[in-house]
Amino acid sequence: MDHLTFNHGRMVFSYETLEMTPSLPDEIELRIQIHQLAESGLIPRTFIDFDELQKLAEEGAPLWIHLSGSLSDDFWKSLKKFSDLSDQQIKDVRHPHKRGFVDEHREGIFWTLTRPFVGENLDALETINFFLCERLLITRQFSHDDAFKLAVHKLMSKGEELAAWSVDRLAASLVEDVVHSYLDVLAVGGSKLESLQNRIMKHPGKEELYLINRAQQTIWIFLKSVWPLESVIELLSRSRSQLVTPDGRNDFLHCQMLSSSILRTFETYREMSYDIMDVYVSGIGLRTNETTKVLTIIATLFLPPTLIAGIYGMNFQIPEVSVSFGYYICLFAMFLVSGGLLVWLKAKGYIEFL
Repeated sequence: MDHLTFNHGRMVFSYETLEMTPSLPDEIELRIQIHQLAESGLIPRTFIDFDELQKLAEEGAPLWIHLSGSLSDDFWKSLKKFSDLSDQQIKDVRHPHKRGFVDEHREGIFWTLTRPFVGENLDALETINFFLCERLLITRQFSHDDAFKLAVHKLMSKGEELAAWSVDRLAASLVEDVVHSYLDVLAVGGSKLESLQNRIMKHPGKEELYLINRAQQTIWIFLKSVWPLESVIELLSRSRSQLVTPDGRNDFLHCQMLSSSILRTFETYREMSYDIMDVYVSGIGLRTNETTKVLTIIATLFLPPTLIAGIYGMNFQIPEVSVSFGYYICLFAMFLVSGGLLVWLKAKGYIEFL
């Protein structure tokens, strides 16, 4: 599997190029979080060194190691020795990947997912790597956004209920948290599409056309990240590895059903974006028709005065020219005919702005 550079670990949607671009610097401060599945629940532990971590592992309770930021080669060598992973497995955990996939080994299961981070002015996707082995779960992200902050609080609130959990169920709960993050994307995206449609109904213009194009591109990018998400979770739910217990398999099946519904919703939003484009085209057509209608009415109102002016502007002897107040009579006739025509158009319902 091809590995990407560190700054590809988080991709941000560019509103100028309408593409995903790497957003991380070459190095970020190292952060290590340790949690232990004990009888009292999920307990946070402080990372001192791998000797202390080895003592925690010898207690027999499952461990969860969450890594973020830039990690040195020495750290990865120590982690390889502690977890008994191969060079290729360490590379898989260490680097971001172009797409989500699952790779089962005798020592454990590796998979990678893409997690969205969405706000009013930010649309980003970050790679999250997982490695599940006996009594140990390693997760790897690249920024410092603390992807599993809410998941940790939720798990810690379960208390002693987690005492009977195996490490695969812990992994499934983190995968579920990643899946739920796409629900936040759908909530924000749905409100944006609705406000965009209302804006187009009021005033379709060039800026609205750009917003439609941006929305379509954003939906397509997130949709491409949901497809491998569903595939990865499906493979995990069908895994025959001894590391996946029946309860863990059921948890992964739940995540798979949720990801399938999210995928269908994204496809619905994609169709909605094309429908909004149809609304935009219809709005532009209505604006063009209204503009043409106004110009036609103006031209129609000026036809009678133009005809009268053309007649009395001919180079012939016209009897009315010598009549007193003839000039004012012609002007009155022009206004009378145009005003009468305007009233008639209003009465027939051809115009509505009076």
